[in-house]
Amino acid sequence: SEVTAALRVTDGALVVVDFVEGVCVQTETVLRQALQEKIKPILMINKVDRAIHELMVDSEAIYQKFVKIIENANVIISTYQTEDMPNNQVYPEKGTVAFGSAIQGWAFTIENFAKMYAKKFNLDEGALVKKLWGDNYYDPDAKK
Repeated sequence: SEVTAALRVTDGALVVVDFVEGVCVQTETVLRQALQEKIKPILMINKVDRAIHELMVDSEAIYQKFVKIIENANVIISTYQTEDMPNNQVYPEKGTVAFGSAIQGWAFTIENFAKMYAKKFNLDEGALVKKLWGDNYYDPDAKK
């Protein structure tokens, strides 16, 4: 197939998943082909703008959808993972997941925000990456 031929001349695979549709059959096919060719996948969750502007989804629901998409992708990755290429799962805090909107021309990773806020507030970038993903929240009353 064209995907397999392209994977044979690349160093990586940017697997794009629609935020609204989530992981689908084509996603599984591309991930399987990438792993068979020993290509490390990077996950891009696209069309995040639709969640914000069109569907009017709140921030917690967006985060939960991100988690679901990443978990579904990781299930597929673990299914097709080989012994000679262990640990190909994707994690936002490790820089292997990006979020964005191709039509609007923007994307980001957790590391992008960590760099920006670490510089602005004079914080440790590594510690900030850990806090920007997961079950963490800011309490304005406690300022923590």
